[in-house]
Amino acid sequence: MQWNRSSCPPDGMRLAGSAIVGTDGDAVLAGLLRGVVADSLAWLGEYPEDQVDAGALAAIRQSLDWLSQQLQARQGDRLESGVMDETALKVSAELFVDLSWWLDTCPDEEVEPNAAVSVLENGTTFTYELSDQQRGRLVEVLGEIGAAERHEGRRHAVCRLPFAIGLVDGEEPECEMPVAREWVRLEDRADDQAKI
Repeated sequence: MQWNRSSCPPDGMRLAGSAIVGTDGDAVLAGLLRGVVADSLAWLGEYPEDQVDAGALAAIRQSLDWLSQQLQARQGDRLESGVMDETALKVSAELFVDLSWWLDTCPDEEVEPNAAVSVLENGTTFTYELSDQQRGRLVEVLGEIGAAERHEGRRHAVCRLPFAIGLVDGEEPECEMPVAREWVRLEDRADDQAKI
């Protein structure tokens, strides 16, 4: 399943978060990304069971909640030092990455391909309204996430994401192809990395 950058969002679909674009800043971007994740999950929940498996949706929700808690716990000292906007942006970008990665690689039995593509495309519409400064900042944060990522499948997903959602133009970046691209829950990635 591939993203289609040139597609417009489906009629009647507009992310609630996209209306808050107006000022530059990490807090605004964090709010947009959290809105995209929340709206995408809500939209997936509206699909019939034969198109979106309720168990798979519950599993991604649980994993994103776990990811959010882990990231906020790791960033706690930064929150206390007043760097909340930067931390909120990083946490929100991490959630967006995992949701996008899951939708891009999940089995057809979990999310019917047309539904996954529609949600992915709808989730990228906010990028069309970002200022150059906001786009640059988001690319920067995604680059930091990719550079720090130890899981090769997720690193590949992060590498492709700025191009896939229209943040950067030109040729698709050459990203090292992982042995397996499929989404892996953070809980499982953390267990694997603890064994190393």
